[in-house]
This record gives sequence, structure tokens and C-alpha cells, in this order.
Amino acid sequence: MIPSHQNPRVMRSHLGRVRCLGVGHNAFEHWWTERLCATGMAPLSIWFIIQLLRLSDAEHKDVVYWAKKPINSVLLLALVLLTFNHMRLGLSVITEDYTRGKIRMALNLLIKGCALFMGLLTISSILKLMLTSPNKL
Repeated sequence: MIPSHQNPRVMRSHLGRVRCLGVGHNAFEHWWTERLCATGMAPLSIWFIIQLLRLSDAEHKDVVYWAKKPINSVLLLALVLLTFNHMRLGLSVITEDYTRGKIRMALNLLIKGCALFMGLLTISSILKLMLTSPNKL
């Protein structure tokens, strides 16, 4: 390989070329977003596990009544949003580290699409629980 200072076609320094490789230009933002999601998920996950233990012997109508409470619905929605975003970020790091070329782009699109689809499906289920009467469920 010819060094960049001897190759007239290459106008960038080594540092300039490294800065443009991969996701390095937004690595800190990606890392920070992943950590914020994990930090938000920790107390929400503990809350959710406690609620599952409380509702383990409950009947269906009691669970629906529990899900209709605004605080529970909002916390469930926050947990779902953070969980699927965290999943998307983590899986994209894996594909960016271990795949190359067109398959990387295809996998990232698949990951984003699946996370969006599963998130929307879960959110619509929570909203249905929250907004419909217990007799219709």
C-alpha cells in the first residue's frame, strides 16, 4: 500500500480516513443513547416484575382494570418504547461489528423494521387495553 503522502489520488490524512469509517462518526451518541435506554429500563423493569408478581393470581378482568389505570399504561408504554429501542441499538452494533457490505444494510433494515413492527403491535395492544371497555375484551 502506498502511503497517502506519496499517493496523489488520496487527499486525506490517515486520521481523516479513519474518522469516516463505520459508525465512528456517531459512536458516542449511539453509546450514550444505549446507556440512557438501559438506565430508564432498569427501574421500569423492576416495577414491571413487581406488578407481574402482584397480578400472578389475578383474573383477566383484574389485569384489564390494572392496565386501564393511566399510570400503569404510561409506564408500560415507556417500558415498551425503551425496550425495543434498546434492542434495535444493540442488534445494530452486532451487525455493524460482524457483517460487511450489502448484508449489513439489509440486516440493519430488517432489525429496524422488526423493532418498529413489534413496538407498534405492543403499543396498539396497550392502547386497546387502555381505551376499550372491559366488557368488550
